[in-house]
Amino acid sequence: MVHYFILRGHHYVAIMMQNTSIEMSDMEKELFQLRQRVDELGIELRHISTLLEGSRHSLSDRSELFELLRDEAREKAESRLTAGMTKRCEMRPECRQRFMELLDENLDMMGQRRISEEDMRRQSDKLEALRSTAIPGRCDTCLKEVGALFKDQTELMRQLRLYTNREEVRESIEALPEETVVRGLLEPMANVQRLVIMKALSRSQCSFSELSNLTNLRGGNLLFHLQRLTSSGMVFQRGGRGDYALTPKGHLALELINDLYLRTMAGEEGPDIHTPLVDQGLEGKAE
Repeated sequence: MVHYFILRGHHYVAIMMQNTSIEMSDMEKELFQLRQRVDELGIELRHISTLLEGSRHSLSDRSELFELLRDEAREKAESRLTAGMTKRCEMRPECRQRFMELLDENLDMMGQRRISEEDMRRQSDKLEALRSTAIPGRCDTCLKEVGALFKDQTELMRQLRLYTNREEVRESIEALPEETVVRGLLEPMANVQRLVIMKALSRSQCSFSELSNLTNLRGGNLLFHLQRLTSSGMVFQRGGRGDYALTPKGHLALELINDLYLRTMAGEEGPDIHTPLVDQGLEGKAE
């Protein structure tokens, strides 16, 4: 009978056997490795979620977090390739270099604001190209390892909300609560003066009089717009009578509006936004 003791978060496993002369069967080894991988992945995803929650109030913190996670993912890829690739193969150094180049390209994309489905399809095609040159039966172990790492990196991008495929986007759209979205996001920003206010607050905090001078609104007129922004959680006032400032929600909403403008109205390269997605061949999904 075999007993497994897994110390989570560390890279070592203590295996105690009642009879040390008995070797684990292939099935036992595979089950053990699978359980270990599930445990590791669960820990990683919980760790990522915790870090994202802790850094959601600071955009600079999120940038530093992404860089940290990218570095950790690269170290993990190097370590797993070293341990998981076939040892006795003259092609091992060359294949390892090619695998790391592909995985590094994936991680470099984490510096983008969004990772498109086309980006992921291009990377998936590169992985398939590597598979097409492999020798059946000889390269299976190495390709399995790089494939698992590729999948883990894709999941990391999803956890960081950098990448979603077309099917996931459709499902998310279907679940949108219409009234909540309109009341909490669209209506508060669907006004020129309120957008001017939010742009000003994205640079620095402002007093009521400063916002009045900026918008040429006085008294109740300005207060009406500020109340719409504060009640929706876009803006808050320090100490009741202090300066006004953007909330994390307000910062994010303004960034997404800016991103939408750049993608649809500022001549940014990409698919024709007036052509249905099905006609652009974007209905497929990357793994």
